[in-house]
Amino acid sequence: MLNYVWYSVKKRKLANLVTVGISVMLVVLLHLYFGSVRSYQNQLAGLSENVPIYCQVSNLSGTLVNGLFTPKRIVDALEQSDQVKELSYMTVMMAGEGDFKEAEYSKYLHLYVVGANNAKAVGELTNDMISMEPEAVDDFFASDRMECIVSEKVLKRRGWEIGDRIILKCYYYDASSEFHKLEIHPMGGVVEVEIVGTMEDLAGKTNAISTDIVIPARTVQNIFAQFEVPFFADTVAFHVKDPLNLGAFKEEMQEIGLMEISREAAESYPGCALMVRDANFIASATDLRHAIELMQSFFPVVCVLLLMIGYVVSYLSGNSRRDEFALLRLQGVKKGRASLLFLAEQMLLVLLGNLVGDVAIALTGPAVSTVAVVNGVILTAYLIGAAAAYGRMSQSSVVYLLSTQH
Repeated sequence: MLNYVWYSVKKRKLANLVTVGISVMLVVLLHLYFGSVRSYQNQLAGLSENVPIYCQVSNLSGTLVNGLFTPKRIVDALEQSDQVKELSYMTVMMAGEGDFKEAEYSKYLHLYVVGANNAKAVGELTNDMISMEPEAVDDFFASDRMECIVSEKVLKRRGWEIGDRIILKCYYYDASSEFHKLEIHPMGGVVEVEIVGTMEDLAGKTNAISTDIVIPARTVQNIFAQFEVPFFADTVAFHVKDPLNLGAFKEEMQEIGLMEISREAAESYPGCALMVRDANFIASATDLRHAIELMQSFFPVVCVLLLMIGYVVSYLSGNSRRDEFALLRLQGVKKGRASLLFLAEQMLLVLLGNLVGDVAIALTGPAVSTVAVVNGVILTAYLIGAAAAYGRMSQSSVVYLLSTQH
């Protein structure tokens, strides 16, 4: 009799260890599964940073992205759009120092002036090429003050110094000119700007000319408005803020007035089309979405497998303890209550296994939501499987349960 009791206790401990061990294994496997899904989702969410979509305003034929005439209404709409980020635009003008006569413009008109809303809009210019603190550079480009930054070479050649106020007579390009027949016209007066910084000479070119003076874009817009000249942007570029919502972005661009490029269109200067470099992003996003969909399609299969494992483990565990179940029944315990006691014990073992598995996987830093989902899925599947197994056992008679133990 003692041997039988010892054997029953040993078998029960072994069954409990198996239940806990299987629960630990399921926790680890499910964390790997959900971790893979989350990894793909994070890659998709971060794709806009890793594979940004770069856009440039062009002419209708798509042959020009510099030297354009993009109207102010389009520039303003892009600045206000929630679909656009890192907008860069500039306007190119020519200028001469002082208030000279119009007939003498060829003698004085030697300064190339650019109005820009940030440094990268000006060819190869970067913030660290400007002799100002980074915060001051950003503040300069965001302002509408009558200030400017001058090329070091021009500053030295003309004998200017930081803090000097210089008088410029600006000329703008004619946006109504026919292709290859651009003309320049005077603004109609002079402006006075203060030199607040210098910049290194640019190795690149801006609209086929070097840049001598940079003025904030809003200041240039005010100058155009002061002389009642329609403002235009020479170059406009930006990134898509939410590439995952590319459809809404393109609809908004059409509403703004930017059309799709037509290779059959004639050469022209107006900036009215949009060049969207989205091929790499679409390919990467499509691959990630397919991977996520494939992984998620296996979730119902995973749940069914967990339910089957819960059923099999509970059935085998209960099958080894039929004598205990029968003794409870002989003592007057109703079969529903007896099944509930066995089920509660089984779920406590599963919960213990889950906790051990969570501790083991904690080093990988899983998200709290993932831990909750993993434990919830395992407990639910085990509960259903175990309830079915013990419910089936409770339907057997006491005589049958005792007879199968010998």
